[in-house]
Amino acid sequence: MNRRVAVLRSIGIVTVSTYIEYALGLLMSVWIARSLGPADFGRYAFTVWLCGWLIVCSNHALTTSSTKFIAEADGMGDPDLASSLAARFSRIQTLSSLLVISLFALIALIVSPAEWGTSFLPIVGLVVIAVVAKSNYAVLVAIGKGQERFEPEAIATVAAGIVGMLFVLGAMVWHADLITFVALFAVACLLLNLINRLSFRHYCRPFASGPIPPATNARVNRHLKLTAVLVLMGSFRVGTIEVFLLNTFSGSVAVGYFAIAGTLTRGAVQLFSVGLTSTLLPYMAKTFGESGTARAARFLSEATRFYWAVGIAIAGLGLVTTPEIVRLMYGNRYIDAIPAIEATLVLGGLLLIGNGIAAFQTVVDRQDDRIRIASVSVVANAVFGIALIPTFGLAGAVVTYAATRIVEMALAIHYLRKATSGALPVAAMARLFAVGLVATAAAWAVTVATPSRLGFFVGAFVFTAIYAPMSVVVRYWTSDDLLLMAGISRRLGPPGRLFIRALNVVQPPAAKASP
Repeated sequence: MNRRVAVLRSIGIVTVSTYIEYALGLLMSVWIARSLGPADFGRYAFTVWLCGWLIVCSNHALTTSSTKFIAEADGMGDPDLASSLAARFSRIQTLSSLLVISLFALIALIVSPAEWGTSFLPIVGLVVIAVVAKSNYAVLVAIGKGQERFEPEAIATVAAGIVGMLFVLGAMVWHADLITFVALFAVACLLLNLINRLSFRHYCRPFASGPIPPATNARVNRHLKLTAVLVLMGSFRVGTIEVFLLNTFSGSVAVGYFAIAGTLTRGAVQLFSVGLTSTLLPYMAKTFGESGTARAARFLSEATRFYWAVGIAIAGLGLVTTPEIVRLMYGNRYIDAIPAIEATLVLGGLLLIGNGIAAFQTVVDRQDDRIRIASVSVVANAVFGIALIPTFGLAGAVVTYAATRIVEMALAIHYLRKATSGALPVAAMARLFAVGLVATAAAWAVTVATPSRLGFFVGAFVFTAIYAPMSVVVRYWTSDDLLLMAGISRRLGPPGRLFIRALNVVQPPAAKASP
């Protein structure tokens, strides 16, 4: 199977499942927020954030390293090595998770967080269950991705999401309290783990302990150590310090608003780009195993074009649609969160290309660069957070988040240019950015002029109607990209033929003539 077609198939599997997962997750977030109110929702968001942080600590380098080295071993034609590596990563994950959970339980008993009040002990137990289940699930998913099998994750997220949504709906109808919703979160994590394990047995190759060559073992150990440092440092930046300081100085309501901004931003990023993000690392690693750094750099250039196009769409549509979407979904009690959501959406979109750069640095063993970037980012995050959040609250948290992400991106591009050249199509990106500005301005004007709370639909349509064809007119896409789009469209029946006709209208003559 052609590599592009294989990538496209995997992207399709992940994208469809993520759309369903995102829709269900968004519904559950809205229902929980409406049911609990800003204060208790902030406490719930703090608990879920804590679970996420503990999961990161439990898995540290394991998800990234397992996907990279298993895919690389397959690229070299050595499935036995891939099996041995998978067994080793799984064994390390079990020990790591046990250590992290033990430390958490001990610290929680000493500190006793005030956010949980009289429900302290039950919530600690639920956090332990959620973290153990989901951290183990994440590593098994990563092993499957290393084998280029994305079906288990897709099946698990959709099935567990549907069951979880029904549970949350029932809890909302019965006016459940905070601890009930935390318990449902733990149940959702257990379901994810169980369904994924069953799917893994069906779709993926089993793994067992075996010998690992000394040279590979040395590379794995180095990668694990460097990536573990990188991931653990990353767990203290871009969100962690903001949540901790907001919870300390501004209270749970501000934490809830910041959590909503993060949820919608992550949702928008996943909605538009998760297929590429989930498949990029294993395919790039396999390409590196087959052909080396130069081909991986070309893969990065192709991925960057798609990331940048998607990122501008997220930023533009985020500005146009956010105010009314928040009012419709969460109600007027959450309108104070709108500026934070708009800011994080724009920033998350424009810096989306960082996902491709991070994958490239991981694949070509440039973890040293990523650690340098993370070190500076952690310091910047702490400095900005301490300086701004105690005084300015939620606005200070948003500025802290933005400043840290910008510092991180500037350093990532700097180190990328030291490692390779031509990986970022800067001229084409500048042209598309200009198109995005025009499309956003037109869409915003139409939305304001439409006398309806649903005017953002009109604005979104105008943005798309300008942005999509103009991206072709300004020659953003390569001839290979256009040929791939046309090939996919031919399989979609009448809508696909309509797209091809539109593509032929806006496509420049030079691109039409390209082989």
